Amino acid sequence: MKWLKINTVLLVAVLSFWGPLSQADTQFRVIVDASGSMLISDPDKLTSEALRLISNLAPEEEATLGIWLFGEEPRVLLPEAKVNKATKAKLASYVDAYVTEDVETDLEAIIKLLLDTPDSGDLAPGFDRHWILVTDGMVDISLDESINKASRDRILNELTATLEERGIHLHTISMTGYTDKALLESLSLRTNAIHTEVALPEDLLDVFERIFTQAAPVDELPFNGNRFLVDDAIKELTLVVFHESNEQPLITKPDASTLSLQNGQGVSVSASDHYTLITINDPAAGEWQVSNVDLARSSVRVITDLSAQATRVAPVIFVNEPIYSTIGLFQSDVMIKDDDILNLLSVTQTLKRLSGETEEPIYSNELARTNGQFKQRIEGIVEPGNYELVTLVDGKTFSRQLSQYFAVHPAIEFTGASEGGDLVAFTAKPVNLKLNVLRSNIKLEFSYGNGTIETQEMPLIGQGYWEKVIPVSVGDNVKVRAKLVGMTQTDLRFDYWTPSWSVSREAGRPPVVTLGDNALTDELITPSSADQEVAPVSFAPTVSVVDDNQENQDLVEEPSESVVESTQIEKIRDKASSITTREWIMYGVLNLGAILIIGSGVLLYRRMRSRKSTKRDNLDDV
Repeated sequence: MKWLKINTVLLVAVLSFWGPLSQADTQFRVIVDASGSMLISDPDKLTSEALRLISNLAPEEEATLGIWLFGEEPRVLLPEAKVNKATKAKLASYVDAYVTEDVETDLEAIIKLLLDTPDSGDLAPGFDRHWILVTDGMVDISLDESINKASRDRILNELTATLEERGIHLHTISMTGYTDKALLESLSLRTNAIHTEVALPEDLLDVFERIFTQAAPVDELPFNGNRFLVDDAIKELTLVVFHESNEQPLITKPDASTLSLQNGQGVSVSASDHYTLITINDPAAGEWQVSNVDLARSSVRVITDLSAQATRVAPVIFVNEPIYSTIGLFQSDVMIKDDDILNLLSVTQTLKRLSGETEEPIYSNELARTNGQFKQRIEGIVEPGNYELVTLVDGKTFSRQLSQYFAVHPAIEFTGASEGGDLVAFTAKPVNLKLNVLRSNIKLEFSYGNGTIETQEMPLIGQGYWEKVIPVSVGDNVKVRAKLVGMTQTDLRFDYWTPSWSVSREAGRPPVVTLGDNALTDELITPSSADQEVAPVSFAPTVSVVDDNQENQDLVEEPSESVVESTQIEKIRDKASSITTREWIMYGVLNLGAILIIGSGVLLYRRMRSRKSTKRDNLDDV
């Protein structure tokens, strides 16, 4: 009977391999402002549609979703759970009925509540946390502004530090221009997430889709006009189309027949007033056509064994920080290196700047091929804002598209303030932990009215920020700016000049410090004041092809599956030396149960595998 005990232990080992396949790898928590002003900011409740959109985009059983409301006090709208049909149905019944009538907005309380709320929904080890905050107001918990300020300071210091420590990406969305932009932007920057200002409520849908795409990249098919080409390698496609509330999309199949927008026969439809999601299993190869939709906002997401994969772009890129991009073509997660195939490919990247509902193309460039991959370096992005990097892989008989979203922001916040007496303090603080402060340095440049220029090293205070206190003499009139020679945690070097500050002092008065007109700054430098509107981009970044000696690490292919090591089996075998009657019965029951579970697991695995987006980690991380 020794074989039975060994067989049982081996089955348990195999079950331990199958178990994690059912775990979710992404957590979405959404925090929605429930103050009465949201009735004005979002009269048609586009927020509700956006909540349904993110639940519809998430592959079932692969993500969790929870929704909270905040105002005078926090409350749960949808308890966190795995995204599945039951969760979607529950959400649909809740989102249209919640009330937005609170007078106050206690942001501190809701963040504390979520930090104290345990994760739920059977999340896998190392899962990604993406939280989304939608608000149209400011920290408003009292008529006493000192109380509001104290709450705001606790959010910026204590709570944001906890979010950073836990690796939580807090995406923030401003529904109006009356929000505390400096607070919301700081929350997102420090947690490696994106802050977006929504000009129109309809734009909220686009923002939610971008956040989801950043969290879960997926292959897409490009539109050619209102058409897109489906090849034989496509196993499933999902059309995400935006349209007017009184319109219904028209989908024409390759055989010129119209696709019925009804659930059934391999088609799943999720319709809302302003968007429709249509998922098609085993779509027919050929040219499809879409009508009655906003093509500029729509996309075609696909699950396929023939995929394009790219090195991930960090959610936050510093001004002037280079971006190294590598693209590879994969067949069943194995990189294709056959020259006969690669010679047929052309890979083009287009950089777009996103401003509200507009997308402004900055440049488009065809990538060079090196060692079976397509590479380039993008550097010189100097205009703060939100961007999209679109990669198009054209294989003549097939095509793939990748969309990557990120924010560009100065690496430091540089400020000057009077310290009383004749002293002025200049401070430079990193916007997030991506900047390696120990390997970066800052020099102050002083430009006097007589044309004299001098520089001084800016001391690093502890391991957190730089500060320099200087005396100002009566009659002084000087402009001060700082040059950062920065280094990221991934050893990327970049330079950045801050805006200039003006410092002057009259007799009998303390020094006056104001943000200058930047007349002395480099023409590529853009002011980063939190209250200043971002100017349009007026120049293209410099693009150069990455050479082999510029790569940061070589290609490392991940194993395609987990296996039980032989040494572990030997240890199991050594322990299986005897068996009792009770154990015989127990092991027999375990074996029978394990066989049934494995059979179910195989079916579940096949279903999940078809929905799982391929990983990008086996590209050169340059």
